[in-house]
Formats: sequence, C-alpha cells, structure tokens
Amino acid sequence: MKKLTVVLLILTLVFSMVFAAGATEKKAEGTKVGVSIMELSAYTWYLGVIDGCNQWAKDHPAAGFTFQFEDSRSDVSTMLNNIDALITGGAEAIILFPADASSAIPTMKQYVKEGIPFVIGDYAQEVKSQADVVWETFVGHDMRMLGEVAGEVAVNYLKTLGKSNPVCLFVSRPPSGQVSVDRFEGFRDVVLASFPNARIIEEGDVGAGSRDSSQSLMENILQREPHIDVVAGHNDAEVIGPYNAAKAANRNEIKFIGIAGDKDVLTYIGSGNEAWLGEVLQNPVDLGYQATEAIYRAHILGEKIDKVWDLPKPEAITPANIKDYDWENWSWL
Repeated sequence: MKKLTVVLLILTLVFSMVFAAGATEKKAEGTKVGVSIMELSAYTWYLGVIDGCNQWAKDHPAAGFTFQFEDSRSDVSTMLNNIDALITGGAEAIILFPADASSAIPTMKQYVKEGIPFVIGDYAQEVKSQADVVWETFVGHDMRMLGEVAGEVAVNYLKTLGKSNPVCLFVSRPPSGQVSVDRFEGFRDVVLASFPNARIIEEGDVGAGSRDSSQSLMENILQREPHIDVVAGHNDAEVIGPYNAAKAANRNEIKFIGIAGDKDVLTYIGSGNEAWLGEVLQNPVDLGYQATEAIYRAHILGEKIDKVWDLPKPEAITPANIKDYDWENWSWL
C-alpha cells in the first residue's frame, strides 16, 4: 500500500512538473491578439490604431503581446472572414474595429462562448437586447463630443461675422448610423445654442463616403444655396470634397472644419489657408493604445471592466495652436 502511495505521489509530481513546464512555455510564447480594422486603404487614419497597439506592446514587454492586423476594407463579409481567420490562426483575443453597426454580433456571440474575448473599437454596436452585448468594453471617442467641438470652432468664427442668422452645412454619413447622427446633432446643438436663428443644413453622403462622392454632393448643393458660412462633416473626406467643390466654384465665403486627422487638412491649416478654421483631432493612436490596454485587463488580468472605456476629450487644432502639435512627424498621416 505504501509503495502504491509513493508511486502515485511520484506520478503526481511528474505530471505537475510537465504541466507547469507547458504553462511556462505557453507564457513564454506570448499572447497573440487579432486586430480586425475597418479600413486601411481609404482611411489611412487607422494606421494610427496600429501604431497605438504596437506602442502599448513596446511599453509593456512583459505582457508578451503580438498582433496580427487584418483590413476589412469596409466590407462586412471580409470582416467576418477576417475574424474567423484570426482565431483559426491562433489569436486568443480580438480587438474589432467593425465595418458596420451590428453584423459582427452573431459571430462574436459564437466565439465568446468558446472563450475568445472581444473589445470593440471606434464604432459602437447597435444591439437589439442586452444579450447582444458580449464584448468586454467599447473603446471609442465620444461621437457627439466630436461634433460639439467642431461646433465650438464654428461658433468662434461665426461671432466675428456680426450676423444672427448664419448658414452652416454638415455633411453626414447615413450608412454610419447613430455615429453620424451623434456627430451632426452635437454640431447642430452647439451652433444653435449661440445662434438660435442659424440655418443648419444636413446633407447625407450615401455614396462611397469619399472625397469624390462628397464633392459631387457639394456641387449640387452649391447650385441651390447662394450663401454658406461654414461646412463641417462626419469626417475629413466629407469636408475635403466640399472644399474642392467650393474652390472650383469660387465660393470663397465658405469656411471649413474637419474631423479626424488628415494630412491635407493639417497642411492647409499650417500653411495659412484661410478657408480652414480647424481640425477636430480624433486621435487614432490613443484608440489603439487604450483598446490594447482593455483587452489586456480583460483577457490577461481577468478584470471585469466597464462597458464603455473613456477616452480624452477631442482637441481642436486651429491656426492659433497648430504650432503646438508635432503633426508632421505623426507616422499615420
């Protein structure tokens, strides 16, 4: 009986040592995180997200994080295929910058049941019930606040015109759903708070969401609108197109405000192009960095985190403060 007990003890010790060695080996190999990004071709802004993820890993080498980045090219089917491929390829956790407001939810539900955690970045998901909320947290800028800051820039300029009924145009992006609604309403409400008699025109770009599609939209608007004071929009593509259209039509009375962080817009502001009032910076590096911190806390530390992860308030880069920003060295521009 004693011999049997000794044998069992030895086997237990051997098994424990093998298991521990395997666990140590797994830890040494690190943790692979899959990152599915909405769009890298049309929106190079997302390159800043990659920079943010990599910067987090550099700042936290003990975490052993490695990344695989995939571009969804704004296509839902590609996004879903990317999620499958990332997990099949060994990703233990997914940071998802979705291609739309809800299509990934069934896939996330499936993989969360299998123990794969998700963090959603940038594009909040629209759910039918609380049962759809299977991700750890949403890391994104306050979309309404982006519009509000653009509205503040507009108000500062409109006060110099000495008129009570200015005309503002906001080019929204209807396919983006609530995200676009929030940006427009934030802009509208801030302007109307200071100029109750202002006319706020909302026009939706239902085309490609590009500079070309928004330029075509603006060309039509200019034919019917004899005067516009300020143009803002869902993102830089939706404002640069109207700028190009206005410039071609010699509509020099119009001023422009961008949202996101586009090299051309910052170049216009930095070079003294008086048509541009400012750029509301939606910093993608912060987004990637904080999304990685969130997946680390949820997956590695096992923390239960809030369903919304706060990011800093968006900043307005204007002709008055652009010299304070080292934007020419931002690698994602």
